Amino acid sequence: MASKLQREASLFELLSPGRPSRLDHGIRTLRRVVAAQTAERSAACHLGMTVVGPVMAAFDAFVESRCNDLRKSGGTVSIAFLGRDGFLAHRIRQNEPDAHYVEVNRRVAMIASADTLQPLRDLLDRIPAIDAHSFAGITKILPAAVADFFARSPNGVVKGAQLAEALPDLISRRESAELAAGMRSRLLTYLRNAIPDFGSCTDLVLVDLGYSGSVQKALRRVFDREGIKIRLHGIYLLTLDDAFHDLARGDSVCGLISDLIVTPHMKRALLRNVSLLEQLCSSPEGSVRDYRDGTVLHEPNPIPPDQLARIAEVQAGAIAFAAAARDLATTYRLQPFAPSDASARWTAATLARLLMLPDDDELALLGDFQHDVNLGTETLQPLIDRPSVDNQLIARGLGFACAVRDLPMWLAGSFAAISPAHSYLYTLFGANRLPADVFGEAACGSLEIGLFKADGSASMESITVHRTGFGDVRLRIAVSRAMNVAMIVLPLGKFAQAGILHGVVVQTGATVADAAVSPDVAALSDDRLVFAELERRGRQYQALTEDGSLIIPVAALHGEVSVYTVALTSLSHDRILAPQAAPDVVAWRMLSSQLAEQGAAPTA
Repeated sequence: MASKLQREASLFELLSPGRPSRLDHGIRTLRRVVAAQTAERSAACHLGMTVVGPVMAAFDAFVESRCNDLRKSGGTVSIAFLGRDGFLAHRIRQNEPDAHYVEVNRRVAMIASADTLQPLRDLLDRIPAIDAHSFAGITKILPAAVADFFARSPNGVVKGAQLAEALPDLISRRESAELAAGMRSRLLTYLRNAIPDFGSCTDLVLVDLGYSGSVQKALRRVFDREGIKIRLHGIYLLTLDDAFHDLARGDSVCGLISDLIVTPHMKRALLRNVSLLEQLCSSPEGSVRDYRDGTVLHEPNPIPPDQLARIAEVQAGAIAFAAAARDLATTYRLQPFAPSDASARWTAATLARLLMLPDDDELALLGDFQHDVNLGTETLQPLIDRPSVDNQLIARGLGFACAVRDLPMWLAGSFAAISPAHSYLYTLFGANRLPADVFGEAACGSLEIGLFKADGSASMESITVHRTGFGDVRLRIAVSRAMNVAMIVLPLGKFAQAGILHGVVVQTGATVADAAVSPDVAALSDDRLVFAELERRGRQYQALTEDGSLIIPVAALHGEVSVYTVALTSLSHDRILAPQAAPDVVAWRMLSSQLAEQGAAPTA
């Protein structure tokens, strides 16, 4: 636990520069006391008690403080913890009479609030792939035009973006209005059943992990269409503050970890990795898909039973911490969760440490977790995907890998699976403290390579050698379909006689520029590479002669251009420097630029 606290202190100072990390109002003391007075538990329960519990206890105190402020206005306040992510927060507070667990997600709220097809199109656009059965499960209708659209698609499956684009031609305005009206009626029946004082409530508090208040805004539209005057107040663990510029008058929103606590840049890094927290806080039930007679109809939960069992242990540890902390805080006269800047900042540091800097014990416990897309499909994606990050690092380097959007779900965990240093560098990137000129790449020379064509001819071409921020070497070779290249030969015996080959990857695109920035990076397996006059031991190689070469067979191009990238560490010489251009070269470039602007061209 000491190492976790040390990492948290480092993160606190990174997230809150100029603020003393030692003044934490006793939160770390309380966490130590609770851990010391608790019998030995499982690793999952220990995680809940020492990390997740303190975060959720601080959030619970924040919810209580905000609700007390609303009660002072004289209205009738009810609290709705939104399922599934609000499940753990509700369990910590479930003994309160005005706290209700309400299963409303973005999908049903958006459909119920729809005036047009646009909310449904926005929803479908987020789905990687969908079939007719899944579409009917989401919308409860399957018009003939939509069924025909799926039938014309390969295997009856289409990308969500394709369906979203075609939807206005497939569903009429009448059908979309009936869809929204039916869902709206069933949703309101459920809310009246789940919240006993819904009819007399003046202020409904929505508690959730966050982030942009999409459910809150959708419920506002539902209430307005039905003439319901209840004010809505969102209380979230994390908020994207700039997403709440269009709140209705009388409604409000507040976040424990807001832009006043951490920078928007860091907030987005946290949200990029928040899938882990969502899994740890969620209900074991599947996502809500509809309502019938005031009760919830759930999707099947595709999460494996073993993962659900570990999540239950984490939640048990978090609840045990919250209960013990209330008693021990009074005994030791500590108030670490009293609403304050210090409480919010330490909560941010504790959460950021888990999401951004997991240790080896946590990787062993959580590394095989999977995340469901939660959009009416049973698709599961691994939280950690180290190979994909390795490929990004080889292809474009650290900065590119840090900014990748699509996969994996838990990017920081994937970096940590490579090394603790990689996860810390990713954390620096999230805090906007990763200098590009240190961890980027720089040209540091050239290398003559051989290109052998399918017709038997060959040519020598010069490519640029790049030095990475880690002192490694990256080589890029672009080949087009018209070049008809069959093999690429890299003379490693003359360039780096001994070294470590990190890998060879390929990207494709319509142009060199498109291929170079493509996020779709495919690794070439070792059995596809030819090591001529090179002795290998795992990733390490030694050239037996100066003719030792790495031969890369060029596969059939899927695009017009393919870019092959080779990353290696040379062990035969010191790291290569990237010298600045000589003064005469700089002067020549400036003169060339000036003449080009005047419509002339300099001669050699």
